[in-house]
Amino acid sequence: CCPFRYCHLLLATMHFRLLALFVLPVLALTLSPRLQNKPRTASILAIHQDESVGERARSTDDVARFEQTPSTVRTSTSTSWFQRLQDSLTTFVIGIVLIVFSIPVLWFNESRVAQMESLISIGRSQARSVGGKTAEKENQNWLVHIDGEMAKSAATVSDRQFDVSFDRNCIRLSSTVEVYQVIEHSNSEEREKLGGGKETITTYTYVEEWSSSYHDSGSYQDISKRINRKPQGLDVGDHYQDCSRVELGEGFLLSEELVGQCSSWRSAGERLPEAVKTKGSKLEFKKADHQYFYCRSSNHDSPSQIGDARVSFRYVPDHEATVLALQVDGSEELRDTFKAYRLIKRGWFGLSEDVEKKALLKQAKKSLGDLASEASCTGCLACLCCACNLVVRCCQSLFIPELYHLFDGSLDLDECFAIITSRLTVTKWCFRIGGWMMMFIGLYSLFSPFLTLIKVIPFLGPLAASLGGWLIYFLCFLFTAIIASAIVIVAYLFYHPLMALVYGVLSAAAVTGVCMLASKA
Repeated sequence: CCPFRYCHLLLATMHFRLLALFVLPVLALTLSPRLQNKPRTASILAIHQDESVGERARSTDDVARFEQTPSTVRTSTSTSWFQRLQDSLTTFVIGIVLIVFSIPVLWFNESRVAQMESLISIGRSQARSVGGKTAEKENQNWLVHIDGEMAKSAATVSDRQFDVSFDRNCIRLSSTVEVYQVIEHSNSEEREKLGGGKETITTYTYVEEWSSSYHDSGSYQDISKRINRKPQGLDVGDHYQDCSRVELGEGFLLSEELVGQCSSWRSAGERLPEAVKTKGSKLEFKKADHQYFYCRSSNHDSPSQIGDARVSFRYVPDHEATVLALQVDGSEELRDTFKAYRLIKRGWFGLSEDVEKKALLKQAKKSLGDLASEASCTGCLACLCCACNLVVRCCQSLFIPELYHLFDGSLDLDECFAIITSRLTVTKWCFRIGGWMMMFIGLYSLFSPFLTLIKVIPFLGPLAASLGGWLIYFLCFLFTAIIASAIVIVAYLFYHPLMALVYGVLSAAAVTGVCMLASKA
């Protein structure tokens, strides 16, 4: 019954375990060379075989080009909980900025869509289908539709970097310069650590390929991959040159904006000689196929090496085109040209045709700066609406509510408006999704410090942060839907009050349905 007897048994068991812990590894290390003698010999033979195979592969590489395998570099960085808290505060500030700018983006998009829908409705009723042989005076300062007239170049088009030019049958000319280089791709994976920290593992992958943008390899993670170079004086990228004079039929000249909409591109390789040179540095590019001209960085026969350059040329030939725009008086006696057809104030009782033509011409002559100034807030509101003014000035020059289109081929009036409507739908939803994402991410970023604080709780912190994140996701989605719907309704009140009423009813029904489902859940 003595309790010390069990202590002796316990000590004996512990001694045996310690003996096994230290002695068995020593025996294993002593016997492993003898037991593994044959496998080690086999592995050595395998290594020699791999080396011989590698030598044969290297000798064969001189004859045939092997497919390159991308190399990878992996880095790991750890972030403490305090650093994550600081980053979450920065994310909080960024969220406020996103929310502030998301409202002007949504407002600009919805107001532009409402203006375009009104413009399309009026344009359908006022557009006149005319021929391209003569420019009638009575159609000046009015929306016209010219169907399937031949657009011809009447001036020489020259590339600004290469000695390539066309005297005829070329409305637009483009050159694409690419350089063969090492391109770095990164992929990051985050892992939670005990105590609220975070570990980020970044994998860098390197691939050799052609690219039309030059990648500076001086900051690559793998030092051995910092080898990118390009021919001196060569400008990499896409370059376009338009013909200075393009005639439409016998009675019109295409404006610069309409020429830029011609898109019937063809390869120009068949119209070019066997070699082309640059104008400045006199680099010579030799034709290798019907599309590309190559400039080798050194004398080699392999398809590509780092520093090689190539260029391809495309052109838009003379072709049939359809124009939908405002006909205006041109600089020549027998030829008119075109300008943009934009919204004007017609009042409750409309305008006479002469007054409306003058208003349309005045609106068409306004510059992009004038249109941006009219759409921006002025006076004391300019300081309060600085975000709105910044968004308007950035987007107004690219997405102006106007009818100013050229289509390749022959299209009737209904087909033209169908294409314009489809383009408007795509742009509308791209802006909507972008504005919604900005608002949603901004709202979610406001809770970033809270989620970071609860992650410090041992074991339960990551789980609580995950569950709280899903709840915040739902609330942010709900508030985004409500605010975005309100912006749509207010924007349509200025141009389509009936559509604003329809959107209001649908939005209220959708929000009510979501709230009822959430309450039942």
